[in-house]
Amino acid sequence: MKRFLARVVGRGAFVPFREHAEAVEATAEELSRQLRAWLRGEAVQADVVSGREHQADLIKRKVREDLMRARFSLLARPALLQLLGHQDLIADLCQDAALLMAQRRPPLGIELEDEFRALGEAISRTVHAYSVVIGEFDQAVGSGHIGAHAPRISEGVDRINQLEHESDLLERSIVATIYRREDMPAFDRYHLIQLVLMLGGVVDQVEEASGDLRMLLAGL
Repeated sequence: MKRFLARVVGRGAFVPFREHAEAVEATAEELSRQLRAWLRGEAVQADVVSGREHQADLIKRKVREDLMRARFSLLARPALLQLLGHQDLIADLCQDAALLMAQRRPPLGIELEDEFRALGEAISRTVHAYSVVIGEFDQAVGSGHIGAHAPRISEGVDRINQLEHESDLLERSIVATIYRREDMPAFDRYHLIQLVLMLGGVVDQVEEASGDLRMLLAGL
């Protein structure tokens, strides 16, 4: 697997940010599968999502160790660690959301089912868009011609910002629908709102990570 940020921390050194991002995307994709199962009323396999998150965590530790051992860095080490932290939080929130879904599946009705399904699709689109940007950034650093790739990276970040906005609108719509459900018990309402916030947090962290990429470019 091609590694991200080739030679960014010195001659012959590799820091696999892209590998970590791909593991994070695999975690998000598994969350989306479990969300669809939850909507069908099937058992949520939170342990599968946790397994994906664990794999991402192992890669994260290796990336962190490589960064801390590097004697020279063309990009600011604190900024790289911040990027790694936001990528890590994406996977963490996926795990937390799956664990929450596994605990309870209140009756939703068609409207809420459709809205939760749309939010799951929004998560997949946004995380995939981030993977595309990471890939572009990988090529930029590997080629040594970062400036030539900067416009496409910036466009990708703009795309993620737009997707995050669309996801935010979906979250608001779901919360409004939940509160309109006067027949819904208070605990079910609380549970669902917590789930919405957690799922929305996944997209928020994707936006934060993409913002880190933009700041890295701005500092060059």
